Amino acid sequence: MNTTTLRNLWAAVVVLGLGTGCGNTVQVKGRVTDGEGTQPQAVVAGAARLGGSGTVTAATQVRAKAVGPKGELTVVAEARLEAQGRYTLDVPAGEAQLVLEAVDASGQVVASALLEATTEGKDAVAPPMDSESSLEAEVFVQMMMDKPEAETVDMVDVRARLNANMAAAARQGASTNEAFRSRVKALADAVRAAQQAELEMYANAGVQTSQTALFEQELAAAAALNVALDAGGSVEQAYDTFHADLRAAAERLGAKVEQQAQSERAASASFRATVKARLSAEDAQPLVDATLRASAGMEARASGAALAAILAAANAADDVKQQAVTASTTLRAQVRSSTSAATAAQAFASFEAGLAGRTNVQASVLGRYLGVNTTNQLVLSTAVQATVTAAATLNATLDAAVSTAVSSNAVDVSMLATKTAEAYQAYAAAVRAQGTALAVFGAKATPAVELLVVADGSFQLSR
Repeated sequence: MNTTTLRNLWAAVVVLGLGTGCGNTVQVKGRVTDGEGTQPQAVVAGAARLGGSGTVTAATQVRAKAVGPKGELTVVAEARLEAQGRYTLDVPAGEAQLVLEAVDASGQVVASALLEATTEGKDAVAPPMDSESSLEAEVFVQMMMDKPEAETVDMVDVRARLNANMAAAARQGASTNEAFRSRVKALADAVRAAQQAELEMYANAGVQTSQTALFEQELAAAAALNVALDAGGSVEQAYDTFHADLRAAAERLGAKVEQQAQSERAASASFRATVKARLSAEDAQPLVDATLRASAGMEARASGAALAAILAAANAADDVKQQAVTASTTLRAQVRSSTSAATAAQAFASFEAGLAGRTNVQASVLGRYLGVNTTNQLVLSTAVQATVTAAATLNATLDAAVSTAVSSNAVDVSMLATKTAEAYQAYAAAVRAQGTALAVFGAKATPAVELLVVADGSFQLSR
């Protein structure tokens, strides 16, 4: 089976939600763990169905299931659990978007994970089953159950948006299975809203793509991440590579890194707004906070990559590029170590100040790039203030969009995505209008306004 044929098969499988075997099988190898997760942030103990302590002892068997168009699961392979939680499954080749389950002697699911695809002639490595992978599986299946027939779900994006901290918080305070399921439902709605907002932003930027196309391009990134996590090396390095690979995948579809950052802001805003509206109960606040921090992590990566790309394309001086690298590295480190959404927001505020320099434009990344001095600093300061005003308008517009499209028990995904994308497009247009005032800086004016878009368009608690 050649690459083109396989891609067409995956596209068909994603659209229909049905696994279609090729008559041959491949080996899927993986392991069940007692861990909480791998995507960084500290967590607390897990619970039944979401892995955690005691999972390896409890599990006796592993199953692979194909996911139908309405979220129904069909077993396509099963095997006994081996020593140290290892397993090997003989799975039909050509399957896409599988759910792997570890079950105990009574058949109860104790942990699960997602596997993006099986390729004929190539064995596959599954991600370790832990609390994080279990939440990813729960949310993905819920998304498949909830989506309209014509809509698709990007499984790789689900894995990128959920982390170990969220897995722990999803069970915290959920005293009944019904309470837990409502949290899974809210997260599923939030990820669907994020994925749709991303597509809306790409379309507005002239990038015509789909969840199916994104998923296909991201398959190699997910497979490499699975291998790295299974090997037990540096988790941080594994995810750095994973996210870099995701950026490269989007670039292959025509989305520049700067466009990816703008799309991620809209996606994250939709994601956060849905979670905050749907999980307003006091006992769900740890999950809300964990979700906001996970979203901040996604935006930190995207903003840093966009900043580097803009300065590289503008042939900025090495010292300016290094200042930007330091600012981005600090932002990511502070977000990663944050213990609350408020501290993550403060990290972004510091990043924005260092980038645009509201109080000291000459010392900022933007000021040094433009070579601002006492003669022309007022021009830049005025443009920066205009950006602050545009950001305030953005916040108000997003609030109005959320109040229209999201309630405590439902979300109009299409409406929220469209209104959010429109709000960010209007924000970017207002900032780029400052290019006229910055024309005194010559050819540097255009990169400068793009830096301003990065500076004030990212994570805030009000979004």
